[in-house]
Amino acid sequence: MNTFNPETAKAIDPKRWWALAVLLLGTFMVLLDSFIVNVAIPTIEEQLHASTTQIQFIVASYVLSYAVLLITGARLGDWLGQKKMFITGMILFTAASALCGFSTSAGFLIFSRVIQGIGAAILIPQVLAIIQVIFPPEEKGKAIGFYGAVSGLGLIAGQMIGGALLHFDIGGLGWSSVFFINIPFGILAVLLIIPLMNETKSAGKQKMDALGIFILTGSLLLLIYPLVIGREAGWPLWVFLSFGGALVAFFLFLIHEKRMVQRGEKPLIPAAIFNERSFTLGVLTILAYQIGNSGFFLVVSITLQDAMSLSAMDSALAFTPIGIGFFIASLIGPKWAKKNAHVLKVGATLLIAGYASVIAACYTFAVELYWQQLILPFLFIGLGQGLVGAPLMGTIMSGVRREFVGAASGILSTFMQTANALGIAVIGTVFFAALSKQTVSDIQIQLNAFTLAVGGSIFLAVVTLILVFGLRANKASRNR
Repeated sequence: MNTFNPETAKAIDPKRWWALAVLLLGTFMVLLDSFIVNVAIPTIEEQLHASTTQIQFIVASYVLSYAVLLITGARLGDWLGQKKMFITGMILFTAASALCGFSTSAGFLIFSRVIQGIGAAILIPQVLAIIQVIFPPEEKGKAIGFYGAVSGLGLIAGQMIGGALLHFDIGGLGWSSVFFINIPFGILAVLLIIPLMNETKSAGKQKMDALGIFILTGSLLLLIYPLVIGREAGWPLWVFLSFGGALVAFFLFLIHEKRMVQRGEKPLIPAAIFNERSFTLGVLTILAYQIGNSGFFLVVSITLQDAMSLSAMDSALAFTPIGIGFFIASLIGPKWAKKNAHVLKVGATLLIAGYASVIAACYTFAVELYWQQLILPFLFIGLGQGLVGAPLMGTIMSGVRREFVGAASGILSTFMQTANALGIAVIGTVFFAALSKQTVSDIQIQLNAFTLAVGGSIFLAVVTLILVFGLRANKASRNR
């Protein structure tokens, strides 16, 4: 296998856009699986006789193993080669998807989801790192824009594709189809990526920071595990002790990393990445943006199926305006961002308007609310998400030096997945706490809880808008 050194390469890879298509296929599959299983949960619960706790872990185990190992996956790419790790992660993810589909017990399904998450954590960080290497500077923004678009579509399409698979039930596969769909695409991605690109890895001799990986993984596990299951467990004392343990472990990690630098060794997370203020602000922006989005997707999925009694297929149709809006905006967003610095501000404003329109519709129509009345608000939300999500990734990565692309990719992906867990925990807690009120009809209880939770998403969209102003102001000051 040839090794491609980005510092000495003189010719632009003519197959780079085909390689990008395969990389984005892997990205779409991984992010799709974060949400597609939600649609199948009622059927899984019935057929596997799963308890409430087991159902929670079927959803959470994937996010948990995925999130805590992302930075490790990124460093493995720097050490062993990004192409090799992409292929390894894809094979593991595909094999685990088959195990999920063939599961005959809830326990084995949970185990298979953990393996699926590990494969995703190895695969995903390589995508941004490879983009930074194989594309020339003038094309990186466009390529990263496609990455942002596909990332958002993967999250949105989970409900839509899952609903369609369950509705048509091809081959009588039932809930297993939401996992089996990964198998042909995973095999195709592995076979195609081999001839489409050379190996890429960071220049110089690499040494894995095993102790740093252990401490950081422990810190993330102590943070994300209670976030994911804390609400279901009723927020007992051990959850808050776990949060404290995460903080202690993180400080130990910082001390360890500082000592590595003093010894002249390469740390797991180079502190110099955060010297670029646009990267730090961008990470905070994507955190606020993603918390609001993931929380919204959770509560709207429940509201559509429970309060509005929609079937899986009708629920998928209700999500269509969000998908259409996101797809359109994510295509024009990166191009617009090159000519107009206000694209992120417009996107955040549209997102706020979309959430506010959803609340207005709920109050206006109340128990007479139908999903068709949410088409326009959902379209605004999709447009806002597309205009923020796609250009934001390019803005963040634009300030990253080439030697840090692997670490930066892992950090961004980790923050995105941590934000997903935070959104489910925080906004989900608000939603389910409001459901405990028994003073009005069941439908009205659901809608009241829904509007309260969407209010949390509005707040986070406002925070996103404020951070975007700081991000753009900082970029302007650098250009002067």
